[in-house]
Amino acid sequence: MGKITFEQQFATEEACIAFLEKQRWGENHERRYCSYCFSPKTYAFKNKQLYKCGSCRMQFNVKIGTIFSGSHIPLTKWFQAIYYLTSLKKGISSIQLAKYLEITQKSAWFLAQRIRYGLEEKGLGELLGNVTEVDETYIGGHRRGGLRGPGDKAVVFGAVERGGGAKLRHLNSSGVSSIMPALQRSIESGSTIYSDQWRAYKSLQFRGYSHETVNHSAREYARGPVHTNTIEGAWSHFKKSLESIYISVSRKHLQRYCDEFSYRYSTRKLKDEERFEDWFKHCYGRITYKRLVVA
Repeated sequence: MGKITFEQQFATEEACIAFLEKQRWGENHERRYCSYCFSPKTYAFKNKQLYKCGSCRMQFNVKIGTIFSGSHIPLTKWFQAIYYLTSLKKGISSIQLAKYLEITQKSAWFLAQRIRYGLEEKGLGELLGNVTEVDETYIGGHRRGGLRGPGDKAVVFGAVERGGGAKLRHLNSSGVSSIMPALQRSIESGSTIYSDQWRAYKSLQFRGYSHETVNHSAREYARGPVHTNTIEGAWSHFKKSLESIYISVSRKHLQRYCDEFSYRYSTRKLKDEERFEDWFKHCYGRITYKRLVVA
C-alpha cells in the first residue's frame, strides 16, 4: 500500500467507515455489538452506517467507543495521520501534519495525541523475554556536575528484547525503587537480562532473572553475547526523533512519545500497510483536549 495507493483506497469517508467496521467488527460484522450495553442484538439502518441496539434501544455508529468518537475531523484525514505516525521512522511533528492534512496545528497536535493514546500500554500488553537488554537514559534539562544521574532531566527506562519488541517508560527517578517495578512490568520472569553496572540492576539475580553486565567505565562494551548495543541503538533513534522532529517534549506527554516509538520499534518487521492495519487493534478509548492540557 504505497502512498498513492493508500490515498486511493481511503479517498472517501464511506471507504474509511467500511474499513473501520471491518477491523472492529469483522468481515461480515460477526463481532458487532452495542457500544453502550454491549448486546450483540443490533440492527442496521438503511444507510448502513448507523445502528440501533435491540436491547437498550440506543443508536450508535462504528466510531463510538474509539478515539474517533466526537471528532469533527473526517476519517480520511484521521487515516492519513495514522499512516504517517506509524510509517515514518522518526514520526511527524504537529506542524508538518497540519500542513499535510490542511488543518490547524492545534487540531493536528490533538489528533496526534489521541492516536498515541491508543498506543498506551493498555493495548501493548505482552512482556518481553528471552534475552533482553535494559538501560536508562535522560531527556532534556541539564545534568549536574557531569555525574551519572538525572539532574533535572527526565528519566526514561528502556528494555529491548533481541529480535523482538521494546518498552520505554518515563520514570520519576533512576533509582532502584523506580526502575525495578518498571522492569518487572516489562520483562517476563526467568529471562536473561544484560545491562551495564548501574546499581539499580544489582538485585536482578535475586528477583528471578539471569543477569550479566558489561563494565562501560572500564571501556568494556561487549563480552561475547553480553552487551547493550541493541538498546543503545534504540536510544539513538529515539533521541534523534525527539530532537529533530518533536524538538521539545514536556514531561507531561513524554510517555505517549515513548509508547509511539516503542510501537514502531516493536512492529519494525511489518510492512507499512500491515502496521497501519495492526494499529486499529489499539483504537479504543478516548482522551479529551481538556485532560491533555490541564496540568
